[in-house]
Amino acid sequence: MKKLFFIIAVFIFPLMGIAQERENTFIPQPESVVFTSGEFYLNNDTQIFIPKKYNKDLKSIVTSEITKDTRLNLTVNTGRVKVDSNYIVFEIVKNTSIKSEGYILEITPLKITVKAQDYAGLFNAFQTLRQAIPVGSGVKIPIPSMIVVDNPRFNWRGVMFDVSRHFQPKAFVLKQIDVLSSYKINKLHLHLTDDQGWRIEIKKHPNLTKIGAWRADRTGIPWWSREAATAKEPKTVGGFYTQEDLKEIIAYAKVRNVEIIPEIDVPAHSKALIAAYPHLFCYDNPTANFEVAVGGKAPDNALCAGKETTYNFLEDVIKEVADLFPSKYLHIGGDECNKSNWKKCSYCQNVKTDHHLADEEELQSYFIQRMHKIVTTQNKIMIGWDEVLSGKGVKGATIMAWRRGKYTPELQAPKEGYPTIMTSYLHSYISQVQGPTFMEPEGPNVVLPLSKVYNHEPIPKELTTEEASRVMGNETCLWGEFTPTEEHFEYMLYPRLLASAEVSWSSSKVKSWERFQKALETSHFKRLENEHVNVAKSLFTVYPAFAIDQLHNEAIVYLETETVGYTIYYTVNGEDPTVNSTKYEGNFKAQPKSLLKAGLFNKEGHLLGEITEIRLK
Repeated sequence: MKKLFFIIAVFIFPLMGIAQERENTFIPQPESVVFTSGEFYLNNDTQIFIPKKYNKDLKSIVTSEITKDTRLNLTVNTGRVKVDSNYIVFEIVKNTSIKSEGYILEITPLKITVKAQDYAGLFNAFQTLRQAIPVGSGVKIPIPSMIVVDNPRFNWRGVMFDVSRHFQPKAFVLKQIDVLSSYKINKLHLHLTDDQGWRIEIKKHPNLTKIGAWRADRTGIPWWSREAATAKEPKTVGGFYTQEDLKEIIAYAKVRNVEIIPEIDVPAHSKALIAAYPHLFCYDNPTANFEVAVGGKAPDNALCAGKETTYNFLEDVIKEVADLFPSKYLHIGGDECNKSNWKKCSYCQNVKTDHHLADEEELQSYFIQRMHKIVTTQNKIMIGWDEVLSGKGVKGATIMAWRRGKYTPELQAPKEGYPTIMTSYLHSYISQVQGPTFMEPEGPNVVLPLSKVYNHEPIPKELTTEEASRVMGNETCLWGEFTPTEEHFEYMLYPRLLASAEVSWSSSKVKSWERFQKALETSHFKRLENEHVNVAKSLFTVYPAFAIDQLHNEAIVYLETETVGYTIYYTVNGEDPTVNSTKYEGNFKAQPKSLLKAGLFNKEGHLLGEITEIRLK
């Protein structure tokens, strides 16, 4: 009997290992993944074949990433396959089932074949192949056999970096391009200007970076409590990208299938611009403070909409930006404009009269239409935040629909014929904290958990099929008020960017929150850590809520998790919880002032996240 048990065990455990290897942990989830029998063994003798047309760009990426992931050094060839087995081949094919950026990846015991109709498809397939390779290194690495058929849901799969509020250096941006492109994000929107800093060199107007890129130091003071700077204070906080820096970023991104979209935010959010060139403000003799903003308070931050010099200046700026960025898109902001100074400005009021404008909303529309003309003259498509729909709108523009509730641009824009990118602040503004507020770094007092980002549906059900076709895609936005360091920036970005990537790439039919969270635990957290990314694990934090029953002198406690399939254990005696502690199965009563500690555990009994600790008082 003992011999029989031993024999069975020998066969079962290898099978369990194979089953684990064949677990579908891809992010974003492909259209179709079918596992087949056998494995391909990756080793130093494996050869790679790349089309000659893409050898320069694809070769360096494939070799560097495989070496980094596996520590293997593979030979890369161009042209046709010259061996019978143990090779990876990238092929450009004509196949109507493969869309732009899509691919077919077939892994067999003899070879790995990648088929796509364009460079982007080959690149995306390679990122899926990287995820199919088990985390770790070895001289002979098994990759499960499978057939992956995959196409993107949306052409616009974006992320916005606010590098104005807190400047992020070029090397850091390049690092993020490596990571985000590995999850098939293909648009990086750089918010280059705001009240707290101008971050792009404009050669014709050097004060934009000489003055506008630097502000007084208020480190350690809460963002919304900072006093305005004085003219005499040293301006030591900031930085900017030279045009050569941006050319390098653009080129680096291009070979990773990422398009860089610049944003110059006007007419509001322009305190840094006005600090550099005060004559662009409404009054000729201003008494207002014209220093670069140091925090959230930035009064008098709107350009004059009535002076012709404003438009001449912006034409200079837009021309240099358009010449620098090859993208056909150029974002001009257009959001959150305080028009109170326009009401008192003789220049603005004269324009209202001369052009028969009913109010300041139509004056903003006039400004935006002037900007639209400037942008289109440079053969670019103008993007604006959804406030540009106010007044008379701006036909021909593309809309980023961020507001929800009182305003419904996610419906208005596509219904009125505008190409629309969904950037819902409720689902996509990842500057909001991602766990219990008392356990997270400084940020808005609003929680945007990973599950809410993941479960977002970008296309409203109220749209017709034709209207829905105007939805270009989805973008998540990381505003920079509360990200002063690179580590904090990454903490806010990951893993919520991965959730947004799946929203943007994958069909809703193949999405699964339970599979996604499991993939993070078993694969992607480790992959990100291997890339030296400071990834947040807030999804594993337990959310506590309690009420004090004064009548019975009891605390009634509720515990919750956004995850599925894990178990909460807790204590009320101050000890750290383990799997031997009390299992949470519903609300319970405890003594007031008890110290509650709770943690989330997987089936193996491992604590997954930080222990929640709160005094019940």
